[in-house]
Amino acid sequence: MNKFLFSLIFLTIFSVSQVNAQVWKVDISHSSILFNVKHSGISFVNGRFESFEGSIKDSDGSDFSNAAVAFTAQVNSINTGVKGRDNHLRSADFFDVENHPELTFKSKSFSKVAEGKYKVVGDMTMRGTTKEISLMVEHIGTIDTRNGGKKAGFRIVGTINRFDFGVGGAKGSVAPEVEMICNIEAALQK
Repeated sequence: MNKFLFSLIFLTIFSVSQVNAQVWKVDISHSSILFNVKHSGISFVNGRFESFEGSIKDSDGSDFSNAAVAFTAQVNSINTGVKGRDNHLRSADFFDVENHPELTFKSKSFSKVAEGKYKVVGDMTMRGTTKEISLMVEHIGTIDTRNGGKKAGFRIVGTINRFDFGVGGAKGSVAPEVEMICNIEAALQK
């Protein structure tokens, strides 16, 4: 009887939490996935991924604690503003787009560290290698849109070591640390 009662309570709580869950879809026309990497120890090269998608699932939108985040970027869409460099980054020396066309992130935890500030921990997969990374998230705000919807804005920052993911090329001139900056605007799905 106790197992039955426990199962019934668990299913009730799970069902209620799923009913109240909200899904926010990244608005790619108002979002950017950027990176900076030191070159030759004296300057920085920056770039972006032009093609990506993502979502945030949370309980009610007022506090994103325990949100679930999923993100995918098409590596072929990398753009540093220099065609030759972009083609080299797509090659087997770096991302090996032919064999590994996507970069993905899936959160394991999303915890509040201060008002409007969160730490997200999750698995990033790049060039066929999956590693756990941590990123800092700032919830910029949430607004009601003119068409009766809702949008939320976030800034996500962190640093990864590209060598951890097998992205080797240009070891002498390109630093291993890559700074990531994601400016995200997400729309609540109805």
